[in-house]
Amino acid sequence: SIEVLVYSDNLNDHSLHMHMGEYQVVEVGPYGDAVANNRPAVAFQRSGSAPMRSDVVTIRSFSYIKLRFRVNHGAIIFFHCHMIHNFKGLAVTFIAAPDLLQKHMKVPNEVIRMCKLQNIKTSGNAAGNAGFDLTGLPQPLLVNHG
Repeated sequence: SIEVLVYSDNLNDHSLHMHMGEYQVVEVGPYGDAVANNRPAVAFQRSGSAPMRSDVVTIRSFSYIKLRFRVNHGAIIFFHCHMIHNFKGLAVTFIAAPDLLQKHMKVPNEVIRMCKLQNIKTSGNAAGNAGFDLTGLPQPLLVNHG
């Protein structure tokens, strides 16, 4: 299972969508009066034996959500805000089971050429190294999406 915690640090609500199927919403943080009055709110309470499943969920301003999903195969998963924030950087790509992806996916030569022109490594893990060595991993671009 993969668990993702997403915070909203501004006054906007964000409608978040995952391209792969459903995820479980396992926790929703406090929002509204609970935040304005600095009171804790009860985290998301599930009914029945399993958390709510969805492919779109809204995170309220100055709150958070915790999502959980399972990937049993190699996948490239796009996760983004449905609002204009998608174009301002509120989007992420998850690469699940990259070893399985490499067995059935070939990167086009044009993409490899473009990477080399930008001095981006074209083999290895996310940092271009072997195994779990993430030395030199590029730092994420932080964008104020408010």
